[in-house]
Amino acid sequence: MSVTAWRFTGTEEADEAVIKVKQFDDQDLIKVEDMAVIRWPQYAAGPAADEHVTVQGGHVSSMVHKMRHNRIDSSMIESVKADMMPGTSVLVLQSSDALVDALAEAVGGPGVELMRSDLSVPQQDQLRGAVSEPAAPEVVQPDEQAPGDVR
Repeated sequence: MSVTAWRFTGTEEADEAVIKVKQFDDQDLIKVEDMAVIRWPQYAAGPAADEHVTVQGGHVSSMVHKMRHNRIDSSMIESVKADMMPGTSVLVLQSSDALVDALAEAVGGPGVELMRSDLSVPQQDQLRGAVSEPAAPEVVQPDEQAPGDVR
């Protein structure tokens, strides 16, 4: 089981990632244990967390879910809050059996950053590589001269 924290450049992007992660969970590409969304609206005094966003239904089903599943440690939530800035959001995801490509597709996009993780350094590097978009190659037009090109 692993815990990853993903920072997004807007306050709504973490919510969009939750929807994708839930879809991937339904397809058995990621086994979601718990999720939390933390938002810091631009003009708010500080960040606010919505913990256990995987829990659906009433109070009884919430209690059953908490007894059966592991939960994200509150120290992770607090440490992530400490590194946030206004206008951002964070998805903290506790999962197992996640395919790297599926996780990268679920949370990836412009401006997303892996903030925290309990993964090994090689696993973190693999995940960061899968999430980051490849840089567009520089295209030189036929009429242009590339730097260092002698004609």
